[in-house]
Amino acid sequence: MSEITRLTVDPLVTAVTDLLGASPDGGAAPPGALVAVAEGERIRYAAEGFARHGAAGPPVEMGWATRTDAGSVSKIVGTTAALMALVDAGEVALDAPAARHLPELDRDSTVRDLLEHRAGLREWWPLYLNGARSGDAVSLAARMPLRYRPGEGRHYSDLGFILLGELVARVAGGGLAAAVDELALRPFALAETRYATPVPGGPVAASSNGDSVEQGMIASGVPYPVDGVVADFDGWRDHVLVGEVNDGNAFHAFDGVAGHAGLFTTAADLLRFATGLLRCLDGDGPVRRDTAAAFLTAGADPGQALGLRVWGLPSGRAVGHTGFPGVAVAVLPERRAAVAMITNRLHATGPFRATEQMWLRVLAAAEAHLRRPTWT
Repeated sequence: MSEITRLTVDPLVTAVTDLLGASPDGGAAPPGALVAVAEGERIRYAAEGFARHGAAGPPVEMGWATRTDAGSVSKIVGTTAALMALVDAGEVALDAPAARHLPELDRDSTVRDLLEHRAGLREWWPLYLNGARSGDAVSLAARMPLRYRPGEGRHYSDLGFILLGELVARVAGGGLAAAVDELALRPFALAETRYATPVPGGPVAASSNGDSVEQGMIASGVPYPVDGVVADFDGWRDHVLVGEVNDGNAFHAFDGVAGHAGLFTTAADLLRFATGLLRCLDGDGPVRRDTAAAFLTAGADPGQALGLRVWGLPSGRAVGHTGFPGVAVAVLPERRAAVAMITNRLHATGPFRATEQMWLRVLAAAEAHLRRPTWT
C-alpha cells in the first residue's frame, strides 16, 4: 500500500457524510466514521468525527491509524484465515466431522457446517452468565441443545465460531492468539492487529457504554431467548469501553481471545488483509489460489461462503464480514479491489444505527468510486 490519499471530494466522502448524518432508516449517527478503498497499490479514504467521547477521555480524530474493536470481523481475520492456512496445509478437512478435533461436540456437524452457519447451533448465548470460563465455556457451547435442525438453513452463530476458534487452537497446538498470530496475522502482515488489547501507536475508538447491550438482550430475550437473568452475573461493566473487548463472551469468558470476537485492528490492517486475499486469488498470497477461491465462494446459502459473508453488487460481489461495533471489510474479486469501514456506532447518543444498513451504503459508494475514470 504505497500510495495513500485522503479524499476531500468523492463518493467515499459522501458516504462518510451520510453515515454521520440523518438516516431515512432511523438510528442515531455514529460519532465517527472512516471509509477506504484499495485497488492495487492505491488507497483512497475519507474520515470524519471522533474516536473517543465522554468520560473515557478527550476526543481524538477518527483516522487511518485509529485502533478499533473488530467485533465479528475477528471471525474472518482471525479464525477463518487461520483455518484457511490449516486447510491449505492439509491439517484440517472441511468435510470431516468437527468432533474429530472437538470431541465435546457429540454431533455429525462438519467443519464446513460450522463455517457456513448450518450446524443448527444457537445464534448467541451468554456463556459467562453462570460463571463459565475458557474450557468450561467451550464445553457449554458444544453441548447446548440445538436450536435448529442441522443442515437445513443458515443460522448465524457466534457459538459455532467459538468452537471453530477452539478447533484452531487445538490443531495448531497452542492458544488461539498464538495460532492466529502464526497462521494469519504474520502471513498477512497485520502488525496493527491483535487480541484483547489494541496494539500501541495510535488513538483508540470507544466502542460501547459497558455491557448495556447484552444486559438488555438477556432481560428482554430479544433477539434470542436466554434462560437466565441479569442478576445471575456480578461482573457487569458500566464504564465506557476503550481498549476493552466489547463482546461479553469474548471478554468475560475468554479473556478477550475467542473465535468469534476479540481482535482490535485498524483500517490499514483491514485493507492489508483484504488485499492479501486478492493476492491469494492471483496465486501470490499466504494460501494457495484454490484454497482461497473455495473459501470465498458462496455455498448452500447465496449470502454465505466459508466463514465469509457475500453481498451481490452490480459489478459482481463483495465477500467479507461485518462487526457489531460498526466495522466491516470486503474484497470485490471482480474489481480486484477491497473496501473497509470503521465507525464507533455503539457510542452514538441514542439508538444506534445498524452496521448492515451503513455497510450497504458504503459498498454502493465504493462501486461509484471505482467507476470514476480517474482517481483525483
